Amino acid sequence: MINVAIAGRGGIGTKPGGRTAFVLFVLACGLIQTSFAQPRGPGIDHRSFVPAGGIDQWVSIQGQDRRNPVLLVVHGGPGESQWPVADRYAPWQTAFTVVLWDQRGAGHTYGRYGSQTPAFSLDRIAGDGIEVTEYLRRTLGKKNVIVLGHSWGSIVAVEMVQRRPDLFAAYVGTGQVASWEATSKLQFDLALSKARQDGDASAIAKLEATGRPDPKDPKRAFSVDLRQAMAPADRAWIQLLRAEAPALRAAHPQDFQDFQDGFQFSATRALPDQMKIDLPKTARTFAVPFFVIQGRDDVMTPTQATVAYFDAVTAPTKKLVVIPEAGHFAFMTSPTAFLAALTSTVRPVAVANGA
Repeated sequence: MINVAIAGRGGIGTKPGGRTAFVLFVLACGLIQTSFAQPRGPGIDHRSFVPAGGIDQWVSIQGQDRRNPVLLVVHGGPGESQWPVADRYAPWQTAFTVVLWDQRGAGHTYGRYGSQTPAFSLDRIAGDGIEVTEYLRRTLGKKNVIVLGHSWGSIVAVEMVQRRPDLFAAYVGTGQVASWEATSKLQFDLALSKARQDGDASAIAKLEATGRPDPKDPKRAFSVDLRQAMAPADRAWIQLLRAEAPALRAAHPQDFQDFQDGFQFSATRALPDQMKIDLPKTARTFAVPFFVIQGRDDVMTPTQATVAYFDAVTAPTKKLVVIPEAGHFAFMTSPTAFLAALTSTVRPVAVANGA
């Protein structure tokens, strides 16, 4: 079993004994280009609704070479369909056939059913993901696929892999969830620490007056203001999305409305399942290679809790990559480093495991 963390400047406190080693993360961009310098096979660019869980769900399949491993992206949010940022996955398509899936209650899938979307739950969405994976295996002729879960999507993807490890060549988490309770406590601590560091008397007074939110109280689930504690890269990413929103709405008015409505629909309905999550207790053993690529400064799914979960996991192979100066959206804000980790760390192991 491999237990390696790759980090840059600074670092995360390790436990006594240093179970997690931190080394310099330097992956040259040339690796991405030279590793796949071979004649290409036929590519694929296909978008359609696919039956899964008794409803039609939107799936996009894009890649430059069908021989590449298939990588299924399980989006976060909940409800954060990836079609508005699909162009940012284009560089991944050299090394992977990239699949974007609008989950039940999200994006184009929400657009088909709206508020009448049936049976929304973590259990049902994980089942949907398994059916989508089986569809990909049949359609693309693959033994198994790589699944990448972001944030809420990491909860869904973990459940998928726990149920059907035979379908997957590797698991990759980013913005990796550990437990709701740990997240709730650490978010408060990080916000208070940042306020004290900045000398923000108003924020300090407010946080100290309210105290840590009760993780069992849904009314206070998102009561901690994390904006100032977020990584600068995350704040810049959110600002960019807001700046791009008017043009996106103008070009795709109905799709954009479905995206917004689906986000709200999913967030409300997912909360009960989110509050039950405790992966260090319920998902410690994986039958497939287990990877986490995490932004060092993630406060939405705090990296300290993610590292503790990673250390608790048993898997045939496991590696942790910590990207410096990145936060919750490392796969978007540090695209070169993230893709380098996927191609040089995940891809070879997944190929050897049947991808």
